[in-house]
Amino acid sequence: MSNRHPRLTSRVNAILTALVLAAGAWNVTVSAATSAQPTAGFRYDTSRLTRVDVTLAGGDGSPALLSFYSRGDNGLRLLENNFTDAQGSYYGEMQLPAHLTQVVVVVRTAGREDTLTLAINDQSITYAE
Repeated sequence: MSNRHPRLTSRVNAILTALVLAAGAWNVTVSAATSAQPTAGFRYDTSRLTRVDVTLAGGDGSPALLSFYSRGDNGLRLLENNFTDAQGSYYGEMQLPAHLTQVVVVVRTAGREDTLTLAINDQSITYAE
């Protein structure tokens, strides 16, 4: 493929080069100021530490897997997995998104799989069977 107009191509390249060099000399300053104060109780935190206390009934002496999920428009999203002790208890803390008011917990053992929806009250999740 040959270039039939070398002068035109050369002129276009020169103009483009000049525009690029000129653009580097421009200075743009953007500033924004706000006087609005957040409403009372507003927090910038996107997550919070949440206490978890789950006690399962029965059990065969082996730990159960607790899978914690958030529910959204696209379905469930895994937040964290934890195991109970041999007696079926789990006590700990999880870092959860601050906007959550409930979590879905799937309990899995060798002979059980249950799905529970648990409320988050006062930065705490409590469940006992």
